[in-house]
Amino acid sequence: MSQSPLSADVSPSETIRYQQGWRALNRLLHEDRSFSGNERNCAFLNRAGKGFTDISAISGFDFPDDARAVVATDWDFDGDLDLWLTCRTAPRVRFLENRSPVIPGKWLALRLEGDGARVSRDAIGARVELWLEGQTAPLLRTVHGGDAFLSQGSAWLHFGLGEKVEIARVVVRWPGGGIEEITGIEPGGFYLVAFGKTAAVPWNPPSQQKKLVAAAQLPLPDEPSARVVLPARLPLPKFDSLGELKGPMLLNLWSEKCLSCVEELSRWAEDHERLKASGLRIFTLNADGDPQAGRDFPFQSAAVGPAVVRGLDLFQRAILDRWTPLPVPSSFLIDRQGRVAVIYKGSVGVDRLLQDAKLLGLDPQAWRRAALAFPGRFISPVPEPQPLNVSSQLVDAAQPEAALRYLEGVAARNPVDARVNDVIGVLRNELARLSDPGKVLLGKADALRDAGNVRDAIKAYQETLRRFPKTISAAEHLAWILATHPDPSVRRPAEAQALANRLVHISRKKNPAYLDLLAAAQASLGEYSLAVRSAQAALELLDDQPEVKKVNQRLDLYLEGKAYVGEAWREE
Repeated sequence: MSQSPLSADVSPSETIRYQQGWRALNRLLHEDRSFSGNERNCAFLNRAGKGFTDISAISGFDFPDDARAVVATDWDFDGDLDLWLTCRTAPRVRFLENRSPVIPGKWLALRLEGDGARVSRDAIGARVELWLEGQTAPLLRTVHGGDAFLSQGSAWLHFGLGEKVEIARVVVRWPGGGIEEITGIEPGGFYLVAFGKTAAVPWNPPSQQKKLVAAAQLPLPDEPSARVVLPARLPLPKFDSLGELKGPMLLNLWSEKCLSCVEELSRWAEDHERLKASGLRIFTLNADGDPQAGRDFPFQSAAVGPAVVRGLDLFQRAILDRWTPLPVPSSFLIDRQGRVAVIYKGSVGVDRLLQDAKLLGLDPQAWRRAALAFPGRFISPVPEPQPLNVSSQLVDAAQPEAALRYLEGVAARNPVDARVNDVIGVLRNELARLSDPGKVLLGKADALRDAGNVRDAIKAYQETLRRFPKTISAAEHLAWILATHPDPSVRRPAEAQALANRLVHISRKKNPAYLDLLAAAQASLGEYSLAVRSAQAALELLDDQPEVKKVNQRLDLYLEGKAYVGEAWREE
């Protein structure tokens, strides 16, 4: 959050830092980690304007929760404010009862109501001014439509009045401009104030209220295993060392160092005949990389390296949207089309495997219903497969080639939406760009330019052109800087004109962007008549394209005998 820009007009480098901040926050969320590093909650006491005192511990407020919001409200109607806390992790909600002594008559609570026509029923936006005797400034409270992060406080406006005070007057400023002075209000009570009525109505809290009982926080024990059914099945990424994976098959990842792994395989081996008769094939993958491991078991086996283990881990993270490491043992139940139907984390019994294998042929609706341990009715349709989640994990793991191969494989076998095809196009283009060393250097030069490091960017563009003269974009980007940069010590218009002339010649005067660039360079040299002709030639080629407005603005400058100088070169 510290990277949040202060305005909409920010540099590309600031935008990148902001996006990186959100990316880091997103990772924390998915990896079950705390936003704040398990910092304890804090509470500070206002010492009558003479600073604050930390009372976190003595108040009982310093829970080690990953707290998100706090809402103050007089929950028990005793005249002081209690607190509700929300947390990102368990417990999701906490109630803290204020048990400090309440001084009778030293508080006031008002609830506003609109007429539903000129003022909303909840009086959102109304402001109350409470003037106290002898005070030169009022106490202010406003009715808000939201209070704290994803929270909403009470509609009651609470005022703490302090010692030995009397109410002079109460003024309500309603949304839309209406102002009313309210009568009939005394300290130490609850009052209803309606729009259009200047007299407040006393309100009495209910005589009996349900008492909230404090409960101990009892964390649930970790489950030794988990069964995750995929309502929308997807294939695993392709692993060249494993060949084509089609089922019914159970792909099992195990390690000789894992006692539960060996015990699981031993139990399966004892029931080998049942598994074989069912048609379910077991394929064990030894994560230790030992080709001899698993030979004592009657199953197909292979030794795999870190690349396969990492691929399986990335797949399950994409499916579950919860980026916790893949344990051993873990298994993947694969159907006849080569799609993963169930992921088992931890050990799984033979009966469970055989039962799930029998259900693989069900239609999607029946499959989803069979996945539940309780009856019910879905209110949403069966979700569509999300191959982009898998490709995103692969790209994030610096495996863009694997991401492209995965999406191409999915698209070749199944209809996909336009987004998948768009990402395939982006990945192809980006990989093609990265395979061109000239474009790699160009990208570095552009990054320096966008970060405002213009002098190093110029050197990088020149190095790109020296090593790869056919990198046309490097000449174009360099020429814009040399022709229009606001710093005179950076501008070299003659060099910019030479580059622009070369580009215009190569394009046979058919590229309006190059003609526009040439005009800027000519104007920077003071050759305004030539700049006008070049800009007009660019406009003839542009016809009514979006760039026309910018070129016309520059043309107006040339007609006035002015060069185009500013930071707009970054946009080119």
